[in-house]
Amino acid sequence: MKTQKRKESTIKKWHFHNPDPGSKNKDSFKILIAFASQFGSTGEVAEAIGDALCQQDCTVEIKWISDVNQVDAYDAVIVGSAIQYDKWMPEAVDFVKTHQKALSSVPVAYFFTCLTLAKKNTKTEQQALVYADKLRAISSQVVPVSVQGFAGVVDFSKMSFLTRMMLKAVTTVNGVREGDYREWDAIHAWARSVYFKLSNEESKVLE
Repeated sequence: MKTQKRKESTIKKWHFHNPDPGSKNKDSFKILIAFASQFGSTGEVAEAIGDALCQQDCTVEIKWISDVNQVDAYDAVIVGSAIQYDKWMPEAVDFVKTHQKALSSVPVAYFFTCLTLAKKNTKTEQQALVYADKLRAISSQVVPVSVQGFAGVVDFSKMSFLTRMMLKAVTTVNGVREGDYREWDAIHAWARSVYFKLSNEESKVLE
């Protein structure tokens, strides 16, 4: 029940638009960020991306991925999820497959969070590239302009006993301790760069 309450309050917080609506008209560039997050940390990354995008010439709406019924009202879409068992969460994969026709007609970007990137070395960077390739392979109809990975969070207090024990075993092997490994500057920088990729692709579509 606690998880459900946290999800409801989170969703309410993560519905927002450009903080300066007076400078925008109804035709403002609209971006949807749809995310899947089991413990909330990926949702916070989605929020940070949205904050950075709102500084650009666009309107942003962030939604829990299961709450998105259609994507036709948006000029671009960003889809993000935590990595679990070496792949996106099932609801993120299902979202892309369900909406692949609509997503194929607008600029799209993907992001993922994972503990692999908590340690920076050649091996983890290569693994992140493997994850990115898996995301690109979800649908041949959807070609993302960017796929980016970010380090995640290890917070045992939010996990069930079984999940906690399993993850402790994994983190012990990988040498990753409990903590927040997200690099907010890198997240904000990617958001700013992906905005230009998304908006440039939209301009090509309209030509």
